[in-house]
Amino acid sequence: MQCLICHKAIRVTWPLSYLMLPSRKEIPPICEDCQSGFYKITTAVACPKCGRRQASLKVCSDCEKWQLHSTYHYANHALYQYNEAMKAYMHTYKFQGDYQLRHVFDTEFPHFIESFQGFDLVVALPIDPTTWTTRGFNQVLGLMGSLKNSAILQMNRAQEEKRQSQKKRQERLKTGNHFQVDVEYRQQIENKRVLLIDDVYTTGRTLRHAAETLYDQGCGCVESVTLCR
Repeated sequence: MQCLICHKAIRVTWPLSYLMLPSRKEIPPICEDCQSGFYKITTAVACPKCGRRQASLKVCSDCEKWQLHSTYHYANHALYQYNEAMKAYMHTYKFQGDYQLRHVFDTEFPHFIESFQGFDLVVALPIDPTTWTTRGFNQVLGLMGSLKNSAILQMNRAQEEKRQSQKKRQERLKTGNHFQVDVEYRQQIENKRVLLIDDVYTTGRTLRHAAETLYDQGCGCVESVTLCR
């Protein structure tokens, strides 16, 4: 099998015990060298509000600013750091459209999502119609593997507007809210606990817009999980 990222052959040593059993050891989707480029975030050294890796458990300066203007509960949990290896992965997966790369994390990420108990609905952030046309897939759904997604949110963004990935930080923070709850679900989500899923938490503007939209429609609690921060 070839590594999905560098395309080198993955060599797996099979212990004799595996040859004696009907089950077989699962071959990883990427090689050890590529895997070593991704760094996990541990909760012991992460901001409790956004999941950013840091030296303490204090709320980071970005989240302190958000709290000055927020009246609702919200927290994000991230699995990996957004470093150079992750940036390169996202570029190839999302913007070059290599859909096979969803398999790099489509086992580990769903397990991470499932570790957060007590939520009624798991909701992948939707993409706008223009992105569907150009990219052909929702990258978040690809990362979720076989997890059930509740498609309660819709995104409507003007075709000529820049995507978040094309904006600088201050432009991202000033972006308007393009989310709305599907009319069929508006009564069904009242007092529900919702776990939003996205690929990258950058400034938090997009996820917070989604959370605000859900709270406005009566949700009882909204948090999020992202692959990286």
